[in-house]
Amino acid sequence: MAKSRRFYIFKVILPLILLIVLIVWVCSRWNVWFGNIPEPSYVIPNKVQRVLLTVGPDADSRYISWQDSARLEGDGTTTVEYVDYHSLSTPSDTLTVESKPTVYQSRAGVGAFYHVLLKGLRMGDSYKYRVRSSRDTTDWCCFEMDTTCHYSFLYMGDVQDELDGGFDSLLPSIMERNRNTSFLLFGGDLIERPMDCYWDLVFRSLDTFATRYPIVCVPGNHEYLKGLSRKLERRFTLTFPYYEVEDESDNALFSFAKGDARFFLLDSNKDIWDLGEQRDWLKKQLAECKEQWKIVVLHHPLHSIKGAANNLGVKAYFDGVVKESGVDLVLQGHEHAYARSSVELTESGEVSSPLYVVTYCSRKDYAMKFYGDVEKWGTDDRYYQRISISEDSLVIQTYGAEHNLYDDVVLVKNDKGKRLIDRGKVIPQKIQVSEWFRKNKSAKKVKKFEQSIREWKEKHGDENNK
Repeated sequence: MAKSRRFYIFKVILPLILLIVLIVWVCSRWNVWFGNIPEPSYVIPNKVQRVLLTVGPDADSRYISWQDSARLEGDGTTTVEYVDYHSLSTPSDTLTVESKPTVYQSRAGVGAFYHVLLKGLRMGDSYKYRVRSSRDTTDWCCFEMDTTCHYSFLYMGDVQDELDGGFDSLLPSIMERNRNTSFLLFGGDLIERPMDCYWDLVFRSLDTFATRYPIVCVPGNHEYLKGLSRKLERRFTLTFPYYEVEDESDNALFSFAKGDARFFLLDSNKDIWDLGEQRDWLKKQLAECKEQWKIVVLHHPLHSIKGAANNLGVKAYFDGVVKESGVDLVLQGHEHAYARSSVELTESGEVSSPLYVVTYCSRKDYAMKFYGDVEKWGTDDRYYQRISISEDSLVIQTYGAEHNLYDDVVLVKNDKGKRLIDRGKVIPQKIQVSEWFRKNKSAKKVKKFEQSIREWKEKHGDENNK
């Protein structure tokens, strides 16, 4: 009888209790995994707005996108007028490109999205353009088609700004110090949620920079609508039309070249069964690449700094490809800390794998786990990168929100191979628990993170560590 009772407990009662616990746990996490916060209703103003300049498929092309009310007159056709200045004093004839609307109904409102592709632009020339609808005309905007192969661009990881997050004051101060940047590149989570109020915040923060400098962005998980199968909310691809036009089996993929570098944009947020198509696309693109420098950009880090078990699908599909294909730099975000890592060296000291950079430009920061081959850590700041490119060198400089130089490395590539010069190792590392983390995380998580920082500093000493 006792044996029968034990059998009943172990074979029936315990599995039932475990099943109930599992169901309760899944129910408690259901909204986190699959639920979307309701979007407040909104009305798009009856005017041309949110004009954005971005890259095109060729070096001599640019996309321009914008938004308008869905209360259209006629067929809603709108035009972009642009002028090519061969000199600043003698404009050539005005050219016109028409665009028809894509009317998109979101969860809480409706708007008309437009884009045009300006092709055959003259390298080295300056351009003025404006958007003209049947009832509205924007001011003239300006951009330049610079010709030099020696250039710099700005990279920022997650902005993911809250409505009072402060990026609208940080970005102007960044641009004041980087007026000669060629374009701005974002690593996903540009918005906090796929809602009009956060898109409005992004464009208020970008201000006139969005019309003067090409703005490029890969998708992040916060651009997605949650569900059993997640979906990239279409306002993202309508804003960045190179994805709309260059669609690859519903994967947000794009490649563009600038000077001696080619950039490969991936969507690491897709369900794992979609990543195989992205891997095949990346392999093909890398094999055909003729540029000196290969730079891959995706949201999720291939080598997670939150634990070795994170992002395993993304790592399995992409990491081998970037190593085998001679990728030089992998730019990532998502994990809200700074880490520069995983430079493998041959016996002669040559770099044999990409330089991996994880970064963020949000006031939110998360706990990380100190493991792996990370050469530089960073916490409790809003970081951005100025990346400079020439024929034989790739310079990655990281700055904090006060524009202090935080990290500085150079990849040199010539007939002698590829080598790393680490000029950032003498700059003290900032590794501490932020006030944001203390206010927004539980006391248990704060204590655990503090303990991991103490253990890391005891192991590595206090030299070059704050």
